[in-house]
Amino acid sequence: MNPSLARVRAPLLLRQGLVALLALLAGCATMGALDFDDPDIELLALEPLPSQGLEARFMVKLRVINPNPVPLAISGVAYDVFIRDAKILSGVSNEGIKVGTYSESVAELEVAAGMLGSLTLLRDLMANPTDGALPYKLNAKLSLSGLSRAIRISREGSIDLNARP
Repeated sequence: MNPSLARVRAPLLLRQGLVALLALLAGCATMGALDFDDPDIELLALEPLPSQGLEARFMVKLRVINPNPVPLAISGVAYDVFIRDAKILSGVSNEGIKVGTYSESVAELEVAAGMLGSLTLLRDLMANPTDGALPYKLNAKLSLSGLSRAIRISREGSIDLNARP
């Protein structure tokens, strides 16, 4: 290759590389500017299932609400349910959950109750009977396809023991 042609070509390639890099950085900055709000999650129900040996099992129903103009593809969920500050349920699921734009979806997850947390709650209930409602706290981590970070959500409420199904 001619040395003078190489000297002319090198700055041209450098300029083209800088233009491509600037375009890539501008594209990334635009992606961050999207109006994206974290999804919301609600505990809908804790339904008892047939036990397996000494292990109590429950169906946890969670409502996932998407307040965004893009659909969500949730690839994994990890969650903990505390009742009266005792960790009662803990579970994970890799079943995909699809939530359309500005809509909601209900996820049904089967989980086993932790023995230690259940005994702590039982002891607390015997010492301090409830007035018909139990306070709960739900901590959830949602992994979204296409996002490198997980979304962590925490919600509190009460379970009305007098409500009829």
